[in-house]
Amino acid sequence: MKNVVEVLLGIVLPIFGLVYAGYYFRRLKICTEEWVHALNEFVFYVSLPAVIGISFWEMNVRDPHFWSIVGSNTAIMFLYAGLLFFGLHFFSRLRGSLKAAAFLAGMVGNTVYMGFPLLADAFGQARLPYGIAAATIQLVLGLVLSLQAVEYWVVKSKKSWTYFLDFFKNPFFIALLVGIVLSLLNFKGPVAETIQKPVYMLGATASPVALFALGGFLHGKFLRHHLGRAVWVSAVKLLAFPVFVWLFAVITGMHRDFAAMSVIAASMPSAVTAFVVAEKYHLDEELVVNSILLSTAVSLITISVFLAKLI
Repeated sequence: MKNVVEVLLGIVLPIFGLVYAGYYFRRLKICTEEWVHALNEFVFYVSLPAVIGISFWEMNVRDPHFWSIVGSNTAIMFLYAGLLFFGLHFFSRLRGSLKAAAFLAGMVGNTVYMGFPLLADAFGQARLPYGIAAATIQLVLGLVLSLQAVEYWVVKSKKSWTYFLDFFKNPFFIALLVGIVLSLLNFKGPVAETIQKPVYMLGATASPVALFALGGFLHGKFLRHHLGRAVWVSAVKLLAFPVFVWLFAVITGMHRDFAAMSVIAASMPSAVTAFVVAEKYHLDEELVVNSILLSTAVSLITISVFLAKLI
């Protein structure tokens, strides 16, 4: 088991170094807002789907361990979402747009942009597909359940099924599905290798580009409103959620490695995706932005502690 300093220096700081590089390039005006938008589009629609697709393609999805980690994280997301919704609905006096913003920032973590590279460094490439499975399920269901909360508290169109169906157009879900199908078909050989090589090359760009773009996005976004609320939203995301996952793992007897991967995926800060959703549905954008900024800064320490305890 590594100590916090070893994890901080060996795993976490190199990851955050790319985030801060993007931030300072933006501050120096070398990287513009148009850059950040273009890089995010590339990561969202091309490189990250490539990583997800190739990971599931190469994984033996007939392996019961695969379905164990998928099933466990599915149960975790529904249970935690239910608790968070219950708490916000019955014990909070916030208006609907603030409740939805808090739920969104507390549920949707940066499991892909930051989670994938951290899981790769912490657990190695051999076990990374299982980590990707945990992180992808958390992101996918986090988005789906957050959209349902937005529908309930803000939109109130009584068309929640429409939002659920729209989710299936998400490139991450499509990549996941394609990867699982190719794995089930056991598609291998020279033709498969010819397809896989460029997909590997695209996937290799995902982590550095995503982290750099995240830093560029964060520059100049700090707002003074809702700072106190952003503190407790960040605490929910960085502490309450991973502790809940750990308790679930202990109670259910989850495999130690799978539990560790699931906890680390859950410990990621609030995702940039949360801001995109908040902007689209006219939620309280200031609360979401401050939650992203604060949770990203503090996660440097919290992630290091969780990694030191679990690997």
